Amino acid sequence: MTSPFLAVAFRAWRCIVQVDQYFQRSTKVQPGKRFSIQRADGTPMAWAGLWEGHRDSAGTVTRSYCVITTETNALLSSVHDRMPVVLEAGNWPVWLGGVEGDASTLLRPADEGVQTIRPLTAR
Repeated sequence: MTSPFLAVAFRAWRCIVQVDQYFQRSTKVQPGKRFSIQRADGTPMAWAGLWEGHRDSAGTVTRSYCVITTETNALLSSVHDRMPVVLEAGNWPVWLGGVEGDASTLLRPADEGVQTIRPLTAR
């Protein structure tokens, strides 16, 4: 993490963002073509995220989050140059700080075979 804000968030405010699938427009071979990406085993993906809560002067709390991205794996490299960091269930305790470990080692592309990709047809 190069940003001082993100470094603080990385140490203190890590979260998991659950998604069933996501849609990605190609920025490479076929720019604009859309794809659906999901886990090959059909279970939801767990993305590495950071969250923050802000209390305004009236006392209202606004919570927000962002998804951490990394370079792509071989599966997605022909579509885009980055992808969300996908966390495997065994790594959740390290990511969330429940057990000792270096969470930064989890900031890598998903292993091959974890995801599937399919082109979306025009409607």
